[in-house]
Amino acid sequence: MIRSVGARAAVLVAVVVAALTATAVPSYAVDYRLEILTGSFTSRIGERVILTVAKPKVEGIADLLTDPAATAVVTLSKPLDGRAQVAAVAAGDGFNEETSATLAGPVFAASILNGEVVYQLNLPTSAAQRDGALRISREGLRALRITVTRGDEFFAQANTFLNVVTNRTYAPLPVFFVADADGAPSLQPDGTIRLGDQERERLRDLRDLIYRKPPAVRIGVRIRPDIFDGLARSSEPDDQQLREDLFNKLPDSDILVATFRPTSVASYAAAALKTQFEAQLLRGETLLDTLNGANLATRNTWVTSEPIDAAGIDLLRAFGVTNVVAVGAAVNAYGAKTDTARPYAMRSALNGVVLSIADPRYAQLLDVPTGTAHESAVAIAAELVAQRESIASLSIGAAALANRQVVLSSAAGVPAEPLIATTLLRLLRSTPQVSLRSLDDLAPSLEGLARIQPPIVETLDVLSIQSRTNAAISAVEALREVLATNDGVVDSWIETIDVANDTSLTEQRRNEYLQTIVDQVESVRSGVVLPTSSFTFGSRDSSLRIGLSNTSSLELSLRLQFSSPTGKLTFSPAFVDVVLPANGQREVVVDASARSNGLIPVELVLMSRSGVVLDVSELRVRVNAIAGLGRGVSVVFLVVLGAWWVIHARRSTRKKKTKEHPALRSKS
Repeated sequence: MIRSVGARAAVLVAVVVAALTATAVPSYAVDYRLEILTGSFTSRIGERVILTVAKPKVEGIADLLTDPAATAVVTLSKPLDGRAQVAAVAAGDGFNEETSATLAGPVFAASILNGEVVYQLNLPTSAAQRDGALRISREGLRALRITVTRGDEFFAQANTFLNVVTNRTYAPLPVFFVADADGAPSLQPDGTIRLGDQERERLRDLRDLIYRKPPAVRIGVRIRPDIFDGLARSSEPDDQQLREDLFNKLPDSDILVATFRPTSVASYAAAALKTQFEAQLLRGETLLDTLNGANLATRNTWVTSEPIDAAGIDLLRAFGVTNVVAVGAAVNAYGAKTDTARPYAMRSALNGVVLSIADPRYAQLLDVPTGTAHESAVAIAAELVAQRESIASLSIGAAALANRQVVLSSAAGVPAEPLIATTLLRLLRSTPQVSLRSLDDLAPSLEGLARIQPPIVETLDVLSIQSRTNAAISAVEALREVLATNDGVVDSWIETIDVANDTSLTEQRRNEYLQTIVDQVESVRSGVVLPTSSFTFGSRDSSLRIGLSNTSSLELSLRLQFSSPTGKLTFSPAFVDVVLPANGQREVVVDASARSNGLIPVELVLMSRSGVVLDVSELRVRVNAIAGLGRGVSVVFLVVLGAWWVIHARRSTRKKKTKEHPALRSKS
């Protein structure tokens, strides 16, 4: 990783057999490749070329650089013709000498850069032949090689490019830079906020990019609103600092609108889900506007890593999009032979947008270092200059560059090595053949642009996805009143469900989000079970006692309604509102009055207070009470029975006493 002066080497100690092939240039066994940290790229004849190299890691090489006995052969190639030749030279092939000079030692002077020892070459140039100076007779992009030697002992070499210009006016090639910070959802299925390591690293790289770029250079930044929202809601102190850093510097760039979560334009267009797409767009736009200070996020330009088809064009135009910039994986959809150095008119039957395509080779070079950050950036800058020269050679004057442009963007969205990108931007600022532009300067109209056919895009079944998420939301909304005492739990569930609409998710991951909420909703609905047992009343008027238990982890606000389908029981009140604590119990008591004896069915309905039914149960009440005439007859019967028992008891007592009288016993 190219993160500091001491760790910028992409190529360390290597013994290279045979130097770069050259015409009239001696071959050397190069013992060490010098690592260029900073240096000149664009220069004029007569100006000094300055290169700063890192302290060599091989013993003896540092001494060689500053040894008075050492010499250096500085060789300048012939002007390079086209990107392919630049790429070949960068890879070590096709160096054709035009001029050279020999410098007496010490060739480099020791210096300090960022607290570390470095070595600097100060090379004079001249239009005429002069001792100790490199003769340059004409403008042009060239390869530059410095080979330092001391007799036959060591050979150290540095290779770079030199863009020699004059004071004439150049018709510049417009260059745009786009960073696209996307990634996985920050909201997890369990409702927690957690940024992935990859997403966090991408945001750090974005921070480094916007902090290190030249202040006057505006780049386009598409940052997924969900990711920034997750950063803001994270409890990690480092995340909060990162958020603050981005918040402070993002207004210096052009913030581009994006849907809150990835929302496939082609898929939503095919399904005619304009309203749903707009909801995602507005949610994302609202959050991004908080980042952009007084400058609201613009809808004019749509950066996408997914290809846009004809239906997608119509959908985007409905929201004010006029320019589409294809980056990353979207580039391949428009054909390998498509000229990425020009904008295109891409039309549907009804509308059209200007299509700009990020150059895939530059995307690769921004992501994969070819040396130090400076060396990697110079290689890209050299290709851009060569590309501009090739385009300019097609016609005379500025017309050759009309409707021509280059879009730079990392294949990873945000360069994994921001120092390469920021070094490149600094180099291009002083390169007259190119002009760094804001995305506001993209082609404003379709007029005069070459036409390109919208690709056929494989779409997702977003109608099915929406149907599933809508069903989950309906189930959650039915519990809103029931969960009223639980701050924000329903909104939190709906937010989690919304993540399932993310068209970048795998089906397995989408199911995780939906099933988590379904399970939680079910735990609430099944957390209270109504009784089904029977009750016995011994009188016409009694009380019905219903015990309710809540096994869920949430407090529930419920209504329990009582009714008798046969009309033989009446209840007062007919319903009772009750709050059940989490994992708690409550007893509900109502007065009941029976109109007859027997087994009477009773219906219990558990619902929200607005009437959303959660559960229904039937229990039976047996009434054994006796009423009216039956009660009077029973009383008379008991009185008669009691009187008969008293008379019978008296008679029995008299007979017994008579038998036991002494007169009766003596007769016997």
